[in-house]
Order: sequence, then structure tokens, then C-alpha cells
Amino acid sequence: MAQIKGKKQKRVKPELPGGFRDYGPADAIQRSKMIQTIRKTFEDFGFDPIETSAVERTEVLTGGEKESGKIIFNVKGSQEKKGDSSLRFDLTVPLARFISANPEIPKPFKRYQIGSVWRGESPQAGRYREFMQADVDIVGATSVEADAEIIAVFYNVLKNLGVSDFRIKMNSRKILNGIPAYAKLKNEKLFDALRIIDKKDKIGSDAVQKELEKEFGKKVSEKIIEFIKNPQAARNTGIVNEGLSDLEAIFSTARGLGVEESRMEIDYSIVRGLGYYTGFVFEIVFPAVLGIGSIVAGGRYDNLVLQFTGKKLPAVGASLGVDRLYAALEKLGVLKKKRTTVRALLMNLSPQLREKYIELLRDLRAAKIAVDREAERKIVGFFVHATRINGEGSLGNAPE
Repeated sequence: MAQIKGKKQKRVKPELPGGFRDYGPADAIQRSKMIQTIRKTFEDFGFDPIETSAVERTEVLTGGEKESGKIIFNVKGSQEKKGDSSLRFDLTVPLARFISANPEIPKPFKRYQIGSVWRGESPQAGRYREFMQADVDIVGATSVEADAEIIAVFYNVLKNLGVSDFRIKMNSRKILNGIPAYAKLKNEKLFDALRIIDKKDKIGSDAVQKELEKEFGKKVSEKIIEFIKNPQAARNTGIVNEGLSDLEAIFSTARGLGVEESRMEIDYSIVRGLGYYTGFVFEIVFPAVLGIGSIVAGGRYDNLVLQFTGKKLPAVGASLGVDRLYAALEKLGVLKKKRTTVRALLMNLSPQLREKYIELLRDLRAAKIAVDREAERKIVGFFVHATRINGEGSLGNAPE
């Protein structure tokens, strides 16, 4: 034990809280390159960056909803009461506040933001309490072209990252809003039905049907399942017809923007946020990676600034989970990790040449070559470090 003035100093375990993680050089370098590709693709599609504070007023984040309040991390500052401020749990609420506070921004406004968010949820595979999101949104546009562009930008993100196997699953909340009339279900019970349908990927179709039967009875549940399988049967319903027409147009427009038809599919069980989305919804999954869930998710939400201004403002957007994507790419084995950013090593062979080494070091760096000088390492350590540059060797304890 270390001692201070004769007293033993308690040692602290160098551990992170559950749901948080570090990235060492190999992971941090690869993750940074992945983010650069995402950012470049967003900008190629004409999206401009914004940066918002990691800390927001709690009232802004929750909007008074108890469910949102359960997952946030409160911030206690010297000038604040506990709970006055909290860490953001997504990048959409800060966008809504930003737009409301800056109404002069020309519309449509195409924005992207890449940043960390925090949620007090139970950690799962590829899901952490602190994680990074990469969002794009088009604010002030009502057209299906805007919806299709959101699909196209994330399609290109994944293609640019070298991902070959993914599925874009699309639906419309307008279609799902036709369930009550078709299944003779009370309108106020729709969210309960959607909450069960949304479990399909986790528990399977059979378990979903059993839960529906338990909640609504056999006759109603059978009609709900029938609707999910074939909503065209209710096409004479106005809202359903509108949703189906939107999906057809979005599918066709996305194809025109270069999205492969084989990557897209209509899935009428896709629900997304219950009280959030107002129309088109979608998610992107990797079929070959089990247990991680959707990598990208989003859709149309035309109530963006309602809680701040009392008015509706059309918007469509989606969020990519950077850490979840990284975990998925690790499982797929497509990451080519480099253990250092150094591209050249300058070996210190003679103390008499010190000034020459420094001059050469300066010239190489001026030529934009990432170079490191091995002035302190012994010869064995030099060669160990050199293998890291080539992506080989061990990161374990090496002789220095």
C-alpha cells in the first residue's frame, strides 16, 4: 500500500460503471475512420452539421413525460438544484429545441449531428449507457422525396463502410392506424396492440399472437394478425390507403436514388416509437448479426416542435447507433484495425546525430507523414513498435 504521512492510502479499482466502455488505440482509430466515412457521406447528401449541448434542461428533455424521466442522468451543478439539468438521451429533442429557438433558419433545413448521448437503461449486446449517435434530419419538408432521401443516405453510409448484407425494413404508422377499424378495437387500445406487435423480433410471431389473444381475445387478435399480414384488405380505409400509397412512392423514389431494391422490404410489423412517429417508419438490420437489433432507425415525425411552440413542423430523420454498428462490424469480422496512427519510425542510432534526427523528424512531419522518434526505446522495443505499425504482433507486455 502506498502511504501518505504514515497512513495507508486506499487503492481504488480502475473500473468503469456498468454500461460504459473505453476504446484503446486500435478501436479508437478504426472508430474514428468509421465516423469520418459517416460524416463525409452525410455532407455528400447536402446535410450541414450542428452541435448542441450535452446538458439540457430536464424539462426540455422529458416534456413532462414520466417514462422519459426514468432513463435520464441528472446533472448536479453548484448553481443548480438536483434534477434541473440532465444529460441528453438522444439528439432529436435538442434539435427540436434548437429549431424552436432559431425559427429564422430557412426550411427545409437539412442537418446532421454526431455525438454522445446517455441513457440509464440496462446494458445489452451492442448497447451501452453512454453511446454515440449519428443523426440526419430534414426539417420543414413533407414530400416522400425527403423520406426516400433519408433511406438513401444511410444506404450509402453502409455501402461506403463496406457492409454488403443489410435489410431496410419500411412501414407507415398511417397504415397501423387502420387497425382499430379493421379489428373492431377501441382507438385508445391501439398503442397497447402496437406495443405487443413491436416485440416480434424479440419474441417471435407465435408469442406475439398469444400476447394479443391474452390482451384482446381470440377474435380481435386474429383480425389484428390478419391486418398485419395483409393491410391491403383494409385499403378502402382512407388513412390506410394514404399510408400504402406513401410507401409505394417512397420505395420507388429510393430506388431512383440508387438504393438496391433487393435491400428494401415492406414489413407491416415495424412500429418504432409509439407516441412519436406520424407516418413513414423504417429500420435497418444486419441479418447475419443476431442479438444486436436495428443499426439505423427513424421515420417521419411531424410534431417536432409542438411542445415548444404549440405548432406542428414536418420533419423526417433517422439515427445510426455508432457503437452498435461498430459492435456489429466486429462480429462480421470486416474491421481492419491498426494499432497506431504512426506510419514511420525514426530510430535513434547515434547520440552524435541528435540534431540531424530532429531535423529529419521536422521535415517528415512537414511532409504530412505521421512519424515517431524512438529515442527512449531499446532495440527490441523498437522492432515491437514497428510490428504494430504493420498491424502485426502482440499488444501485450513487450520488452522496452
